Amino acid sequence: MYRALANAALVLAVCAMSPAIAAAQPKEQNGVTYINGGVGTDEQNAMKALKADYNLRLTFATRQTGAYRSDVQLDIADARGASVLSVANTGPMFFAKLPPGTYKISAAAEGKTFKRTLKVGNAPKEMVLHWENDSPDDPGIQD
Repeated sequence: MYRALANAALVLAVCAMSPAIAAAQPKEQNGVTYINGGVGTDEQNAMKALKADYNLRLTFATRQTGAYRSDVQLDIADARGASVLSVANTGPMFFAKLPPGTYKISAAAEGKTFKRTLKVGNAPKEMVLHWENDSPDDPGIQD
């Protein structure tokens, strides 16, 4: 009991000291674990330190300026169209642990919606979506 309380106090103390670590705390929706963040160098480093645990890694940015985006509505559905994740205000980095399979990704911001179909396996799948000079049309399954 004492050890559990001490561990909980330690976690709270670390999170209070470092907002970046707190921002990268895993969340769960429909049995899928994910983390979202990456605003600022500290959060980016915290996210990168955890990325090995996630097989889907998305980054949202603006191509011409290189600026990251953190205002993306992200929706992920399975191959049959059933919702797996729906998360508002994602970005600039979003990592998820998805069961292997084919997924439909929809990422919307500034009135533009990207739609991609991805095969996700045990190996990491990384994708950067740019909001300028990038076609929002689905190019088909990305291996």
